[in-house]
Amino acid sequence: MKQRLLLLSPFLVLLVCHLASRIAAAALGVWAWIPLALVYWGVMGGLIAWRGEPGAVRRWIGPAKGRRGWTALAIIVGFIPLSILILNIRLLADPLILVLWLLFALINPWFEEGYWRGLMTDLTAHWPRWASISYTTILFTASHPLLWGVFSVANRDWMALVSLLMMGAAWAIAYQKSGTLRWAILSHLLVDLGNLAVPVFLNLYIPPHLL
Repeated sequence: MKQRLLLLSPFLVLLVCHLASRIAAAALGVWAWIPLALVYWGVMGGLIAWRGEPGAVRRWIGPAKGRRGWTALAIIVGFIPLSILILNIRLLADPLILVLWLLFALINPWFEEGYWRGLMTDLTAHWPRWASISYTTILFTASHPLLWGVFSVANRDWMALVSLLMMGAAWAIAYQKSGTLRWAILSHLLVDLGNLAVPVFLNLYIPPHLL
């Protein structure tokens, strides 16, 4: 029963966090991203803890197994949004924005990779590989417009969603092949830095084609 509930838990995560996003956005506008992040991380962390698998986190960040090409795949996708950072570095001139941008990138990948790739991939390990990757990646991608997209224009962009599908699939495959999340976490950190996550939440950065 617990495993079945955990398999369905992404829908709970999306529902609870979508409601939290709407409530916070009504009160705080774009700054809703802070309470939303805390709720999102808390729900994912709680579900990981509820599963109660001793040593899961240690296993997820252990050394890679098999060919190193799979870990390289995880890292390469982390550089996809680097041009956004380079062309818009001025958006980090405010010390508060800079600190929040760094903090989010250092914290968020641990929770998202631990939940979407670690927990959910482990729970669907008995499924066909394509089904496991599709389930976790589609729901991970959907979380962005449903949560952050409530107040962030860029998180509703179809081009961003296509990129998320590609990155999520690459991280899932890399985990399945290498048995470790450490490189997916690093890659995710690079993505959160490169795509200017916090300026995007605050609508300081909106992709030019959406202006």
